[in-house]
Amino acid sequence: MTALLPPTWNTTAELAALILLPGVFYALYLGRARLKRGRISANLEQLKLLRLLLADLQRHRGLSTGLLSGDQSLRADVAATRTQVDQSIAQVKTLQSNHSAEWKNLVTQWNALRDEAGRDPETNMLDHHRLIRDTIFLIEDISTEVDLTAGREELGYLICIWHEVVQTAEWSGQARALGTGIAAAQKSSAAQRVRLRFLHQKIEQLSGTAFATLQQSFSSRQRVQQCQTAVESFLLCINQELLTGDRPQIEAKRYFDQATQAINELLTLVDAALNDLQRVHQRGR
Repeated sequence: MTALLPPTWNTTAELAALILLPGVFYALYLGRARLKRGRISANLEQLKLLRLLLADLQRHRGLSTGLLSGDQSLRADVAATRTQVDQSIAQVKTLQSNHSAEWKNLVTQWNALRDEAGRDPETNMLDHHRLIRDTIFLIEDISTEVDLTAGREELGYLICIWHEVVQTAEWSGQARALGTGIAAAQKSSAAQRVRLRFLHQKIEQLSGTAFATLQQSFSSRQRVQQCQTAVESFLLCINQELLTGDRPQIEAKRYFDQATQAINELLTLVDAALNDLQRVHQRGR
């Protein structure tokens, strides 16, 4: 016969289990919280690097297109921007990411187009468009992989940052590249002007949506207003300098700088959002 355990053993074991279980659950909770904080921290680091890459890749697209279109004065700026992108690309190998394949794709594309020698302006722009498109896709994927807002209502504006603001910066970047090429060549085709009008329309529409949203919820309305003024000035420049005829007089560098001011203001909004996120998650530790 199997010996029966004393009743007191069962009572003691159950009591011990009741005492230990909360500790086990709390340890599991702490472990999960630690993993989530680590994932959020890693994603913020990736978003910061992607923001730098987005700006420099867009800048390289515009400058290299202007250079390939005939403005040799842009050569030094192209080389300096290439170096900046190379430095950011070198950081990719240090990242902890669930998106290794996507990062590898960006690196491969950059290595294929970093040298403008032997390229034509149209192919150069299209290859940059694809690389920057994939960069934006990765921004969207990483920004939604975990809840970066930590449930805070005041960070609800982040959806607008990752979509409307980033995409407005990209439409503006495409208009900068196309317009810089036109200004460098001092001529434009009907097809180029049609494309530029399309980009003008997209910038106007998407930025209008972004500014209306951010004026209601962003931490600095003054910063939003500064950005809006810069974007409106750029749109006016496109209209007056590039869409009134087929022989523009504006210098490529001056047009490029006007566009860059608008793009930089848009990316400053992204910077402010990343800073807000950093503060929230540092307080939560």
